[in-house]
Amino acid sequence: MSTIYTQTLPCGLKIIAEPMSGVKSIGLSWHFDAGTSAEPEDRAGLASVTSEMLLRGGGERDSKAFADVLDRIGASRNVDCSGRTMHLRSSTLGDKLIDVLPMLADNILRPRLDDSTLAPSKELSLQGLESLEDDPRERASIRASTRHFPAPFNRSIYGTESGINAITLEDVQNFWRTRSAPAASVLAVAGSVDPDQLFQKLGELTEPWSGEHETIEPAGSPVRGVDHIEDDSNQVQIMLLAEAPAESDERAALLTKVAVNVLSGGMSGRLFTEVREERGLCYAVSASYRGDDRFGVLSAYVGTTPERAQESLDVLTAEMLKITTPEGRITESEFHRAKIGMKSNVVFHSESTAGRAVGLSGDQRRLGRARSLDEILRNLESVTLEEVNAHLAGFRLLGVTLQTLGPKELTPPASLGI
Repeated sequence: MSTIYTQTLPCGLKIIAEPMSGVKSIGLSWHFDAGTSAEPEDRAGLASVTSEMLLRGGGERDSKAFADVLDRIGASRNVDCSGRTMHLRSSTLGDKLIDVLPMLADNILRPRLDDSTLAPSKELSLQGLESLEDDPRERASIRASTRHFPAPFNRSIYGTESGINAITLEDVQNFWRTRSAPAASVLAVAGSVDPDQLFQKLGELTEPWSGEHETIEPAGSPVRGVDHIEDDSNQVQIMLLAEAPAESDERAALLTKVAVNVLSGGMSGRLFTEVREERGLCYAVSASYRGDDRFGVLSAYVGTTPERAQESLDVLTAEMLKITTPEGRITESEFHRAKIGMKSNVVFHSESTAGRAVGLSGDQRRLGRARSLDEILRNLESVTLEEVNAHLAGFRLLGVTLQTLGPKELTPPASLGI
């Protein structure tokens, strides 16, 4: 059984460390409250541009010199953004951690945010935006999220062409200075790590770090409802989103995840069987749950052809609703299959030091604490079939967003109430 160590440094940085026996690597996950929700409205894409610029050097080293040192140490590093956070990840050998930490501290506290890196970073962001023309599923997903979540938590990581073009060096510098406050950041390290050594080194490196940040709050109500993107293609993308428990409601979120695994936990899932295998209506179908401390969303997706699109939507909706009825109650075999699949995913993911670090930092942000692997598996094991079915009996598809993309609009099933 592993032990999780936590410490809050004088600057406000929350650190989580979990030594893992039998491994020689470490994974590091560092979250900052600097996602797209913190962008000025007329600078959509600022978080994405900033994440690219953070990869281009730190301290006295430019992009090439920084990368050369990381290569000599044998460390990988990546920075990306989401609606809520900026996320730095790194992996290396455990005996190289003390060499990597000063590099990452330079990256965060003294990034090379200068004119030489702005233009290429903006160009890469524009290329990412242009690539959406070849990805209809992603375009539908972005529009669905824009309508389903309240502003500013509904913003795309891709930004807009006008927003990216308007970004100045001062915008990037101000964004990072105001959003990378230590008290709103969480750093987790898992693997071959000495917690005391980690805490001491980070305390030294972050001693001059300070700053406050503004908490982002929802502004108004989301749009939701039905929307269609006309696209003259031989594919139809269907996205169905509904409210679900937030991760902060731990038990309800767990029960929802079990139900989602029954619907979409592989080739034996109900959606795959009913929509794809038995009727041959689509080339892809799935359901998923996503949540954080504020929001939870249950989503379903179908990729199909124009001729089969309406029936695909009708059957998908019927299956999503059926699981909440007495006739559609989860069976014993479905329940056990879902739990085994979820346990396997937890164990497989946690055997990776990088995956475990991400899990620890994510827990801290969503739940306010980091969970041990034993706790996660114990909670999952405690779930009963009766409890899941009782949860589903009281569940309704509320706050629905139906997003389609294809040559013509579809008719929303009356059972959705939209």
